[in-house]
Amino acid sequence: MKRLNILLSALLSAFLFTSVQAGSLGIGVTGNIASVSAEGTETLTKSNTGTENSIQTATAGNQFMYGSLYAEWSMGDSEMFTVGIAHVPYSADINSKTLSRTDASDTASRYTAVQSGTMKANAEIDNHTTYYVEMGAPGGTGVYGKLGYTEVDINVKQSVSTNAGTYPNKTLDAWTYALGYKAGFGENGVLKVEGYLTDYDTFKSTSTSSNTVSADLDLVGAQFSVGVKF
Repeated sequence: MKRLNILLSALLSAFLFTSVQAGSLGIGVTGNIASVSAEGTETLTKSNTGTENSIQTATAGNQFMYGSLYAEWSMGDSEMFTVGIAHVPYSADINSKTLSRTDASDTASRYTAVQSGTMKANAEIDNHTTYYVEMGAPGGTGVYGKLGYTEVDINVKQSVSTNAGTYPNKTLDAWTYALGYKAGFGENGVLKVEGYLTDYDTFKSTSTSSNTVSADLDLVGAQFSVGVKF
């Protein structure tokens, strides 16, 4: 919420110094290709007997293509300043395959697993929405920079074993940074090409068995947009 307040303050400041008597509404569709990466650590709060390390670490990643929709308003006589919203109506797995771990007791070594059996886990990005501002060249075409505030749901997909707890879904905030190029075509058409980085807040959660997990997520991608201005 603090980040959203900062972005809204920036929007208000720019609005006060921009002529809003001229401008245009734009809507369009976007095709994206992106790569998501994550590094996480799970800490087991129920201690086991034996030598098992109670801290488990893992990395995850996936590459995928997806579409999104956007609507934006370009302000001022030269339309140098744009505010907008983009939404992804799809979900995508954070890891390209489900992670699996098996814990089992070993009477020979006097090791007793508190959470025994096979545990499988993955997570998906869902309901991805970005509120953004763009600053670009006069005339609304040319190179532009973008700053966005992003909200996304992280849905945890699990198959757990005896005594293993489940983690709840969570909503994360993020900053999105982008650099792109915008050009017009025809009477009202707009083309955009953009590269971006989305840096999410750390995912922190506690399971129903009091284990904890912490993970860092980043999304890097490129997109091509086609839209129309009114």
